[in-house]
Amino acid sequence: MVIQKRTIRFVLFQTYSLIIIVVLSLVVVPFYIWSSDLLKKKAVESLDNLSQSMQDKLDLEIRRIDAVSLNILYSNLVKDKFLKFTGGSGDTINNNKDLADILVAANGPALPVNQINLYDLGGNMFGSGIDNRRTKVNLPNKLWYEEVLANTKGKYITIPEKDDELSLFLSSKDAYSISLVRLFFDANNTPEGIVEVKQDADKLFTNINDYMKHNYGQKVIVYTDTGDIIYPTNPKAKELISYFTLLQTNSHSAMSNIRNPITNENEIYSIAHSEYTGWNIALLVSEQQLLGPLNDFTKKIAMVSIAILLLAISLSYLAAKRITKPIARMHATMKSTNLVGITSQTHLELNSGFNELDRLQFAFNKMSERLKESMDQLLLSQLQELQAKMLALQSQMNPHFLYNTLTTISIMAEENMNEQIVIMIENLSMMLRYISADNSSLVPLETELAYTEKYLECIKIRHKQNILYTFEMADNMKNIPVPKLIIQPLVENSLKYSSKLLPPWIIKVRGYLENDHWFVEVSDNGPGFDQRALMEFTNRIQEIEQTGIIPGLQLDGMGLLNIYLRLKISYRTDLCMQTVNLPDGGAMVRVGGKIEGVR
Repeated sequence: MVIQKRTIRFVLFQTYSLIIIVVLSLVVVPFYIWSSDLLKKKAVESLDNLSQSMQDKLDLEIRRIDAVSLNILYSNLVKDKFLKFTGGSGDTINNNKDLADILVAANGPALPVNQINLYDLGGNMFGSGIDNRRTKVNLPNKLWYEEVLANTKGKYITIPEKDDELSLFLSSKDAYSISLVRLFFDANNTPEGIVEVKQDADKLFTNINDYMKHNYGQKVIVYTDTGDIIYPTNPKAKELISYFTLLQTNSHSAMSNIRNPITNENEIYSIAHSEYTGWNIALLVSEQQLLGPLNDFTKKIAMVSIAILLLAISLSYLAAKRITKPIARMHATMKSTNLVGITSQTHLELNSGFNELDRLQFAFNKMSERLKESMDQLLLSQLQELQAKMLALQSQMNPHFLYNTLTTISIMAEENMNEQIVIMIENLSMMLRYISADNSSLVPLETELAYTEKYLECIKIRHKQNILYTFEMADNMKNIPVPKLIIQPLVENSLKYSSKLLPPWIIKVRGYLENDHWFVEVSDNGPGFDQRALMEFTNRIQEIEQTGIIPGLQLDGMGLLNIYLRLKISYRTDLCMQTVNLPDGGAMVRVGGKIEGVR
């Protein structure tokens, strides 16, 4: 019985088609899941940062209002004038005028608040701002009255209330104000009055309103822990009270999403809480809106994938057809290949299932036996040569800075910072040429400073205004030969430790001549040297001075000791290496050597 063998053409076509179908099927779904999860994660991180930023700015506005209330609260002159007003003693007209002037001054030239009201416990009120009435009110009718009396040691912030006077002043139909209220006391710490500072709610929420104008479909809710809605201030805001229970229930959820009680859609949210005001800011965005572009993109990818699939299957058929034609010629060519006069051997019968492959395999085996030894030797030689070149290049580079720079360039590329990328790459190229240049270990000080400045320019592109640096160098120092890579590592070390504190990070490089020595100082505004580290550094130097043994050097990994050793090799006893902590904070490293003392 003769078994009909399959042709390579059929097998290749079948295999290629199956691989293409499987690969395309496995790419779209995992890509969508991965992209949606990544997008959700990024969205939550963005919402977290944005909600915290809004909370900080809102706290700042409340602190400005509180500062006005505290200015009044701690002013004995205000208390004295106000008591004269409520008691009706003295020159009433002049007293009231003086009190009004003082309140205007306490509010400040920029008028950060709309209204200041002073009350005594009997209900006498003195107003300053948009309402300058001197009248008597029923204090117990004030919504904040009981809370303020109970909160004798702090402030009380009201929820937004409709303010008719403010509406008239702003020519607005519905204006809302928020009040910050405090008690003030006499010398015996007995409550004798109340300070109320009112602010237009729209002015208070300017930052949030500006954000909402440019972000349609997103919601911002400001609420208290008891469920009072602070923002939005319009009457429709009461509809958002249904969010309160959901947000409280899900505030510790890792997924950070809830179902909209009104539209029944899934929403991603972030909450920022202020200990200062007791308010919470919740940012919410529809998950459907967030993933809409991804869904559209996935549909397009699926359509393109189907088109690619059909095209690939057609091409795979044509490729399989074309592959089988030259196999016979390839067989003849490989069979005739002969190295070093090795003669052909008898054909070995194979049973792979394919006529063409049997013949091709036989010829290939014969060729492989002839070429194996010589190819192994050639590949080994090339591999060794590549490894030697790679090691030589790596030994001349600073991997730590290079990796950080490449990471920065990658991030900048994602943000389309093309101009900065060009500058960064040009600086990096110059620095790598400088590091890898195979020349003398001594370079002009001007060249070393130029390399250091390029390094700082790269760092400044990354950290922007967080880093400030200055160079102060005597003109007659430019051509002085100094050891290569002697200043930049000091600057990098200063940045490493300065960045542990809040920016800006200030680096100063100063050079000067004294007698026949050159000196360069690198100082920063960081936390300074740890005393134990300084003592260990000093002990290592003393050990080298006593024993005269210089350990093996490497550019990266030995820090200040590496610099000292290279100075020691170049200048012997005519070197300078000092590390000190500055009186006003920060650290300073001074290096130098004798101008004529380079060996």
